[in-house]
Amino acid sequence: MRTGYVDLWQLHAVGEHEEVEQIFGPGGAIEAFEAAKKAGKCRFIGFTGHHDPHVHLAMLKAYEKFDSILMPMNVADPGYLSFEKLVLPVAAGRGMAIQGMKSLGNAKLLQDFSVRECLRYVLSLPVNCVAIGCTTIGQLEDDVRFAQQFKPLSAEEMDPLRKRALDIAGPSLEDWKRNTQTRASKADSGKVKHG
Repeated sequence: MRTGYVDLWQLHAVGEHEEVEQIFGPGGAIEAFEAAKKAGKCRFIGFTGHHDPHVHLAMLKAYEKFDSILMPMNVADPGYLSFEKLVLPVAAGRGMAIQGMKSLGNAKLLQDFSVRECLRYVLSLPVNCVAIGCTTIGQLEDDVRFAQQFKPLSAEEMDPLRKRALDIAGPSLEDWKRNTQTRASKADSGKVKHG
């Protein structure tokens, strides 16, 4: 890579509690991360994931020295297994660099929200940046224009957007998250009803 160090080195896609145990267990990845940072091979360390906010909380509980975090942030997130409600306050309270992703819900949110609404919502949260995708130069130009014209939403403006998203929130929209509804419906279907 022709460099003596990288700015940010992240544990990628941490999604299960067993992975947290491995990362912090004997010979776990955190040892290599700490050694690399101490040796000046990376300036900052963090982790990413989008499967379960409780796993993110376990990572934050296990280690207080993370510099950054990458997690899904979108208008439907507060309605189901929410990173915004559970993880964002902890990360913001620690002063971590917070990176948002999946702001358009893999384009599924665009059935009910505009790109401008989606991006404006996420950028109004205490995030440092949002990873966005595009497939055309026109989409990229739109994203740049939205960022240039950005004005944060107030809490009063964000609440109606969250309420609009409640009808579509859940694992069918955010299929990258753990599906807690499947387990509940399987448990219900196994119950015997007596009349």
